[in-house]
Amino acid sequence: MKLSFSKLSLLLLTAVALAFTSCDDDDDPILGGEIGDDGTLFLSSNTSGMVGILSLEDEPLEIETFAAQGTDADGIYYDDDQGNIFQVNRTSNTVVEYNDVIDDLDDPNGVDIESESSSDFDNGRGLAYRNDMLVVANDGDTDSTNAFYRYEITGDEEISYVGMHPTNINLWGIQFFGTSLYAVVDNSDSIAIFDNFLDNAAGDTVVPTRYIQIDGITRTHGLEYNSEDDIMILTDIGDAASNSDGGIMIIDNFTSVANDSVITAADYTMISGASTMLGNPVDVAYDADEDRIYVADRATEMLLIFDMDMSGDVAPAESLAFPGISSLFLYRD
Repeated sequence: MKLSFSKLSLLLLTAVALAFTSCDDDDDPILGGEIGDDGTLFLSSNTSGMVGILSLEDEPLEIETFAAQGTDADGIYYDDDQGNIFQVNRTSNTVVEYNDVIDDLDDPNGVDIESESSSDFDNGRGLAYRNDMLVVANDGDTDSTNAFYRYEITGDEEISYVGMHPTNINLWGIQFFGTSLYAVVDNSDSIAIFDNFLDNAAGDTVVPTRYIQIDGITRTHGLEYNSEDDIMILTDIGDAASNSDGGIMIIDNFTSVANDSVITAADYTMISGASTMLGNPVDVAYDADEDRIYVADRATEMLLIFDMDMSGDVAPAESLAFPGISSLFLYRD
């Protein structure tokens, strides 16, 4: 039986519509790239009130931005399942969830806020995610407490406060490795490991299971571990008052060398020196697919990009200005 022209046209239009609706949000273009395929870097700022988004394979590289909830922000995390960004908003001391970010970047009405937590911490820094739980590292000073603050992402996309965990160390960068939470010990040359962190009840004081000292670091801030390559990358801000004494430590075979309580200079490669532009590198991200390191340097207010085979006093492969840069999160499908 032959189809009439109108019926055939209707079938073709339906097929085209289905083809378009079957594409998922992760294939939306950003600056000529595609999130998930090319890799995307998300950036926080603690001065500009902007969130940055960088498609890693665009040429030339260019940071796109949208307005944040507050002017001062730190830890950031991207949830691919929802296409949403979670960010530590230090202006109001909350965790903010931005909805469907990639699709709404070019929306004249801006990016919508899906939800926002209660105001609980007072000096939030790093942000870590595991199993619908968000953990904020609160760095203690004269007026605040060293503690982790836990939030649960519920089915209705609410960010519900679970409770806090006081601890005995200063905090900054944090990341989950399986069930263990790794944390920078601020104002020191060490990192701390909290095994089975989420097994603690709300209000429990938590003490590190063990410490790892990194010989040669003055004051570590950022950390990133990649389990496939077994690489740990740490940043050293040196003297916070200096804008030229920062460094990056790249530790290969981390699992084996971390069995000791001290990691020596023989166990890592270091990038530091005047040519590196590293002043106060406060956070770091590692792209295993492209063998690149992305560094948030607060002193120079630059995103600095290094290749993994670099070492010593070398200039970054690329650098991009981002005022107030404070935290990074790299997503690659």
